[in-house]
Amino acid sequence: MIQFLGEFDVPVDEKGRIFFPAELRRKLPPETEDAFVVVKGLDGCLTAYPQHAWDDIAAKLMRLPQTDPKVRVFIRGMLSQAAEVKLDRQGRANLPRKLLERVGITDRVVVIGALDKIEFWNPAAWGQFMQQADSELEGVAAGLQL
Repeated sequence: MIQFLGEFDVPVDEKGRIFFPAELRRKLPPETEDAFVVVKGLDGCLTAYPQHAWDDIAAKLMRLPQTDPKVRVFIRGMLSQAAEVKLDRQGRANLPRKLLERVGITDRVVVIGALDKIEFWNPAAWGQFMQQADSELEGVAAGLQL
Protein backbone atom coordinates (compact mmCIF):
# COMPACT_ATOMS: atom_id res chain seq x y z
CA MET A 1 0.00 0.00 0.00
CA ILE A 2 1.29 3.45 -0.94
CA GLN A 3 1.86 5.91 1.87
CA PHE A 4 2.61 9.38 0.60
CA LEU A 5 3.92 11.57 3.44
CA GLY A 6 5.35 15.04 3.89
CA GLU A 7 4.86 18.69 2.98
CA PHE A 8 6.73 20.43 0.15
CA ASP A 9 6.65 24.04 -1.05
CA VAL A 10 7.32 24.06 -4.80
CA PRO A 11 7.09 26.56 -7.66
CA VAL A 12 4.50 26.49 -10.44
CA ASP A 13 5.94 27.56 -13.78
CA GLU A 14 4.18 29.76 -16.35
CA LYS A 15 2.82 26.65 -18.12
CA GLY A 16 1.19 25.32 -14.94
CA ARG A 17 3.78 22.61 -14.41
CA ILE A 18 4.30 21.45 -10.85
CA PHE A 19 7.38 19.58 -9.74
CA PHE A 20 6.55 16.37 -7.86
CA PRO A 21 9.04 16.04 -5.02
CA ALA A 22 11.40 13.07 -5.39
CA GLU A 23 10.29 11.75 -1.98
CA LEU A 24 6.76 11.29 -3.37
CA ARG A 25 7.84 10.00 -6.80
CA ARG A 26 9.91 7.24 -5.16
CA LYS A 27 6.74 5.88 -3.55
CA LEU A 28 5.02 5.28 -6.89
CA PRO A 29 4.75 1.63 -7.85
CA PRO A 30 5.86 0.88 -11.43
CA GLU A 31 2.34 -0.06 -12.52
CA THR A 32 1.18 3.56 -12.15
CA GLU A 33 3.48 4.55 -15.03
CA ASP A 34 3.67 7.99 -13.34
CA ALA A 35 0.02 8.63 -14.23
CA PHE A 36 -2.47 10.41 -11.98
CA VAL A 37 -6.04 11.62 -12.05
CA VAL A 38 -6.29 15.11 -10.59
CA VAL A 39 -9.64 16.35 -9.30
CA LYS A 40 -11.00 19.21 -7.25
CA GLY A 41 -10.53 17.81 -3.78
CA LEU A 42 -12.16 18.60 -0.48
CA ASP A 43 -11.27 21.54 1.78
CA GLY A 44 -10.13 23.73 -1.12
CA CYS A 45 -7.30 21.69 -2.61
CA LEU A 46 -6.61 19.60 -5.69
CA THR A 47 -6.20 15.87 -5.17
CA ALA A 48 -4.03 13.61 -7.33
CA TYR A 49 -4.72 9.89 -7.24
CA PRO A 50 -2.30 7.40 -8.80
CA GLN A 51 -4.14 5.66 -11.62
CA HIS A 52 -4.65 2.38 -9.75
CA ALA A 53 -6.10 4.21 -6.71
CA TRP A 54 -8.36 6.25 -8.98
CA ASP A 55 -9.71 3.05 -10.53
CA ASP A 56 -10.95 2.02 -7.06
CA ILE A 57 -12.59 5.40 -6.46
CA ALA A 58 -14.22 5.40 -9.90
CA ALA A 59 -15.71 1.97 -9.18
CA LYS A 60 -17.17 3.29 -5.91
CA LEU A 61 -18.59 6.38 -7.65
CA MET A 62 -20.25 4.17 -10.25
CA ARG A 63 -22.06 2.26 -7.50
CA LEU A 64 -23.61 5.43 -6.05
CA PRO A 65 -27.32 5.98 -6.81
CA GLN A 66 -27.40 8.28 -9.85
CA THR A 67 -31.01 9.15 -9.05
CA ASP A 68 -29.87 11.04 -5.92
CA PRO A 69 -29.40 14.76 -6.79
CA LYS A 70 -26.58 15.08 -4.22
CA VAL A 71 -24.67 12.27 -5.90
CA ARG A 72 -25.04 13.94 -9.30
CA VAL A 73 -23.81 17.29 -7.91
CA PHE A 74 -20.80 15.60 -6.30
CA ILE A 75 -19.86 13.60 -9.40
CA ARG A 76 -20.30 16.55 -11.76
CA GLY A 77 -18.44 18.95 -9.48
CA MET A 78 -15.57 16.55 -8.96
CA LEU A 79 -15.19 15.12 -12.45
CA SER A 80 -16.16 17.94 -14.83
CA GLN A 81 -12.68 19.45 -14.65
CA ALA A 82 -10.74 16.33 -13.71
CA ALA A 83 -7.58 15.67 -15.68
CA GLU A 84 -5.40 12.69 -16.43
CA VAL A 85 -1.83 13.79 -15.82
CA LYS A 86 1.46 12.04 -16.49
CA LEU A 87 4.78 13.07 -15.01
CA ASP A 88 7.42 14.12 -17.52
CA ARG A 89 11.04 12.97 -17.34
CA GLN A 90 11.92 15.80 -14.97
CA GLY A 91 9.16 14.77 -12.54
CA ARG A 92 6.79 17.58 -13.44
CA ALA A 93 3.05 17.39 -14.01
CA ASN A 94 1.25 19.87 -16.24
CA LEU A 95 -1.95 20.71 -14.38
CA PRO A 96 -4.78 22.39 -16.30
CA ARG A 97 -5.00 26.12 -15.62
CA LYS A 98 -8.75 25.73 -14.81
CA LEU A 99 -7.97 23.39 -11.94
CA LEU A 100 -5.21 25.61 -10.58
CA GLU A 101 -7.45 28.68 -10.73
CA ARG A 102 -10.30 26.81 -9.04
CA VAL A 103 -8.24 26.52 -5.85
CA GLY A 104 -6.26 29.75 -6.16
CA ILE A 105 -2.87 28.26 -7.03
CA THR A 106 -0.66 30.68 -8.94
CA ASP A 107 3.14 30.70 -8.73
CA ARG A 108 3.69 28.48 -5.65
CA VAL A 109 1.99 25.35 -4.36
CA VAL A 110 2.18 23.29 -1.21
CA VAL A 111 2.29 19.62 -2.13
CA ILE A 112 1.39 17.20 0.66
CA GLY A 113 1.40 13.45 0.91
CA ALA A 114 -1.94 12.21 2.24
CA LEU A 115 -1.52 8.43 2.48
CA ASP A 116 -2.92 7.10 -0.83
CA LYS A 117 -3.11 10.46 -2.58
CA ILE A 118 -1.25 13.72 -3.09
CA GLU A 119 -2.83 17.12 -2.46
CA PHE A 120 -1.98 20.51 -3.98
CA TRP A 121 -2.77 23.59 -1.88
CA ASN A 122 -2.64 27.34 -2.28
CA PRO A 123 0.03 28.23 0.34
CA ALA A 124 -2.22 30.72 2.19
CA ALA A 125 -5.13 28.26 2.28
CA TRP A 126 -2.80 25.53 3.55
CA GLY A 127 -1.53 27.82 6.31
CA GLN A 128 -5.10 28.59 7.40
CA PHE A 129 -6.05 24.93 7.31
CA MET A 130 -3.05 23.93 9.40
CA GLN A 131 -3.69 26.67 11.94
CA GLN A 132 -7.21 25.34 12.47
CA ALA A 133 -6.05 21.71 12.40
CA ASP A 134 -3.36 22.36 15.01
CA SER A 135 -5.96 23.68 17.44
CA GLU A 136 -8.24 20.67 16.90
CA LEU A 137 -5.70 17.86 16.47
CA GLU A 138 -5.71 16.44 19.99
CA GLY A 139 -9.49 16.46 20.27
CA VAL A 140 -9.89 14.74 16.92
CA ALA A 141 -7.23 12.14 17.82
CA ALA A 142 -9.01 11.37 21.09
CA GLY A 143 -12.26 10.80 19.20
CA LEU A 144 -10.59 8.50 16.72
CA GLN A 145 -9.05 6.34 19.42
CA LEU A 146 -5.71 5.99 17.67
